[in-house]
Amino acid sequence: MVHRAPSTLSLVVALATCATLAAERMVWKPVERAVLKVDDRPARIWNVYRAEKKDHLLLVQLGRRFLMLDYRAKEIYDLDPAKLERKEKELIWQEADKPAKPLATADWSVRDTGPLRRVRATLSEEGRVLEVQVPTKPDLRTLY
Repeated sequence: MVHRAPSTLSLVVALATCATLAAERMVWKPVERAVLKVDDRPARIWNVYRAEKKDHLLLVQLGRRFLMLDYRAKEIYDLDPAKLERKEKELIWQEADKPAKPLATADWSVRDTGPLRRVRATLSEEGRVLEVQVPTKPDLRTLY
């Protein structure tokens, strides 16, 4: 029996396949009854989405701009709208498209008030205060 070393092409294909599988696809679902304020005033054209599997991530759409808030890490990323794919009401995004650096932020506040979570942060370079209020998901673990 003769053993052959794998060709360079097959190694490249295998590595590309692994990289594609590692790039996690994230589904963003719209949040009903969300509230968005910029500088303590209601935003005009906006939408708020929550990551399907990562409750600590919010996606805020302000006009054509998309800001991803990771309130656990206290980071905000400015996402490229061309990298978001709309599928009915949901948005689909590849985590590999995440910018290398978050926006400069300050004055983070994350408060849970029972049925509501309020996330507030200042975008330092713009001097704007962003506040998002979203309903919390009920913890059903106590039912088991």
